[in-house]
Amino acid sequence: MKKLALSLVAALGMMSSVAMADIDYGLEVGIRQQSGDVDGGSTKSQMGLQFGATAHFLISGPLHLRTGMLYTQRPLVVEGTSDNKISMNYLDIPVALMYKFEEYAGVFAGVSLAMNLDKTADVGTVTDVKSPLLPILIGASFKFAPNLGVALYYESASGEAAKNLKDYRAVGANLMITFD
Repeated sequence: MKKLALSLVAALGMMSSVAMADIDYGLEVGIRQQSGDVDGGSTKSQMGLQFGATAHFLISGPLHLRTGMLYTQRPLVVEGTSDNKISMNYLDIPVALMYKFEEYAGVFAGVSLAMNLDKTADVGTVTDVKSPLLPILIGASFKFAPNLGVALYYESASGEAAKNLKDYRAVGANLMITFD
């Protein structure tokens, strides 16, 4: 895990000074609708928050590397005789290729390295949390003003996220404040 994080930092540090001159960076804050599955039961989707910082590094022409650090909530309610709200919070490091159509619009696809920060449950405990998760991420970002925009995304983490919790999915929208 530490090796992966150090590799990411080293890769970002080795970018040329020309590429560093063309960085788009900013803050994002938004909401997401989270859902998932449980073994032998049903769930209700929940609303979560996501906030942090992102950056777009020029690779070549319209291609950019989109990365950052985001605090992400992944809540879920397991239905049963009494509903059990489960909340797992993560530090996400998205790594995606972004294709910018123009200065104010682009699409992106990649993965997000999601490291679990904490876990809680109304009833019982959350056990065997898988960390890191590697959800697939696809989305688009648009600016509607020089320093304001929105990022829309879909995220899918197939497989087990914790004991009896699996196949997490989310759609979300983040408000972007950019510092170009």
